[in-house]
Amino acid sequence: MKKICYFGIYKPSAPRDRVYLEGLKKRGIQVIECVDSSRGFLKFFRLVKRLRGFRRQYDLLWVGYLSTMVVPLAWLITDKKVVYNALDSWYDRAVLDRGMYSKFSPKAWVIWVCDFLAFHLSDVVLLESEQQKLFIAKKFFVRPSKLEVVFTGVDEAVFHTDPSVAKAEKFTVIFRGMFLPATGVEYVVEAAHLLKDESIKFRIIGWGESLQTRFQKMIADYELSNVNLTTMFLPPDELRKTLASAHVMLGQFADHPRLKRTIQNKNMEALALGLPLITRDSPSNRELLTDNENCLFVRAGNPKDLADKILYLRQHPDVAARLGALARKTYDERLTSDVLVQAVYAVLSKL
Repeated sequence: MKKICYFGIYKPSAPRDRVYLEGLKKRGIQVIECVDSSRGFLKFFRLVKRLRGFRRQYDLLWVGYLSTMVVPLAWLITDKKVVYNALDSWYDRAVLDRGMYSKFSPKAWVIWVCDFLAFHLSDVVLLESEQQKLFIAKKFFVRPSKLEVVFTGVDEAVFHTDPSVAKAEKFTVIFRGMFLPATGVEYVVEAAHLLKDESIKFRIIGWGESLQTRFQKMIADYELSNVNLTTMFLPPDELRKTLASAHVMLGQFADHPRLKRTIQNKNMEALALGLPLITRDSPSNRELLTDNENCLFVRAGNPKDLADKILYLRQHPDVAARLGALARKTYDERLTSDVLVQAVYAVLSKL
C-alpha cells in the first residue's frame, strides 16, 4: 500500500481524519484528495467524475469522517478496498443526540438507511470505542469483524503541555464544547450554584444557540458571579493557553444514552494537556479512563457529585497534580499520533 485516496464531502481537517492521514504520510504513504465541499446535490456528480479520473492512482479508498452519503458512490466506482472512518453513526448524532428529527420521521429513516449502506458497503469501518462497535453492530445489523476500534487523536500543535502558561490566581475549572443535550452544561451551572460561596471560578467556553439562551438565563437567575461564559470562537493558541491556565477540565455530565458509547474529544484534550479531568462515568469512558487514576468520575446528571469532586480537588492539590501527571502518561501511552497511526496502519495492512 503506497497511495491512499481520501474521498469525502469535507476536507480532512477534523482530528479524526487529519491525525491518521498525516501520520500515514510520515510512513511514506501518499495521500491524494478527492473532495467537494460545495452545497447542493451536483457535488456528488462532480465527486464521481473526479474519482473516476483518479483511477489506478491509489491502492485504497478512505472515506472521511462525516461523509456517510458518499460511501455508496465509492463502492460503485472503485475496485479498491473501502475504509470508512465513521467514528460513530449519523443517526446517533442527528436523531438520538441532537433530536433534529423524530425517530419516526421520514428524514430519520433516510439517515438510518444511509448509515446502513455505509457500514455494509465498506470493507472496514473505523469506530471510536468498543461500546460504539456493539451499538452499531446491533442497530445496523453489521458483522462485528468488519468494525475496528481506533481512538480519536487531537491536534498536537494545539493540545500539549506548556509549562510557560501560568495557572489562574483563583482555582478555575473549565468546560469547552458544543451546547448539546448530551453535554450536560446545565449540571456545570448547577454545580457553580452549589459552590458560589467558595473561591472557585467556572469558565464555560461553548456555542449552540438552541441551549445558549437557557444557560445564560440560569446564570442570571442564580446571580452567579463565579461563572464566566464565553460564546465566541477562540484562536487555537489562545484556546490552548486558556485551557492550560485552568486547574481542572470538565467533561460531559448528562444522563444521556449516547454518552454510554462515546469518548468525548474534550477527554482526549485534557489528557494531552496534562489537566486533571472530571467527567461522568460510562462504559465507553472506562475504555480509556480509570477513576481516581487519570480522572475523577461523577454520577451522570448529578450536580452535587460534580460540585463535591471539584471542591475535593481544590482542597487536595496533591491529588490534582497526580491526576494531571497520570492523564498525560495515558496520552503518551495510548493517544499520541504515532500510537494511533500504528493502530490504523495495522488495520489497513490486513486488507
